[in-house]
Amino acid sequence: MLLLPKHISYLFFLLPYLLSAQNQRFQSGLIVGLNFSELEGESITDYYGWNTGIMGIAKLSERTQLGVEFLFSQNGEYILPSYYPAIDYGKIRLNHLEIPIHFDRLVKSDSAKDWYNGRISFGLAYTKLLGYYVEDTEGRTVTEEIIYDKKDALNIQAGVTYYFTKKTGINLRASFPLHDGFLIWTISARFVYLFF
Repeated sequence: MLLLPKHISYLFFLLPYLLSAQNQRFQSGLIVGLNFSELEGESITDYYGWNTGIMGIAKLSERTQLGVEFLFSQNGEYILPSYYPAIDYGKIRLNHLEIPIHFDRLVKSDSAKDWYNGRISFGLAYTKLLGYYVEDTEGRTVTEEIIYDKKDALNIQAGVTYYFTKKTGINLRASFPLHDGFLIWTISARFVYLFF
């Protein structure tokens, strides 16, 4: 079962007060979704985990904006361990703090709409490994055998968002760690809700 740390859940209640603004130049919202990554196996869907948090957006011009997110991100393939034993892995839980900053280009797929219903995003994300838990396929805990010399990283991110309404949309995003190029990556599928 995937659970959010208690301190992350408090942010959801504070978000409207932290990021609210009278001017439509600024927006805030919630993000709830999942990460999908290989971690150890043959498929991108081998491991999944939460990718959820809050976001703020500053409009730069009619069709451009700058966004920042504060996320609890689980099982993203962002940071590789410096040592891990050659065993058959079962349950893996990697808990990260993820702070993406992205530049967005707004697009409109339907000229009848009076709002932009699409967004193409490019940016960087700072990621910090907060903690981890690992079991092998027999259920034996092997967390202590995994060694991380480095627990933070920068990731290149690219994504698209389609808005069904002015406030709700779906976002797909790919993350690529800078230290390993495009050899490892994480896909995120997320629901986006804007407050105003």
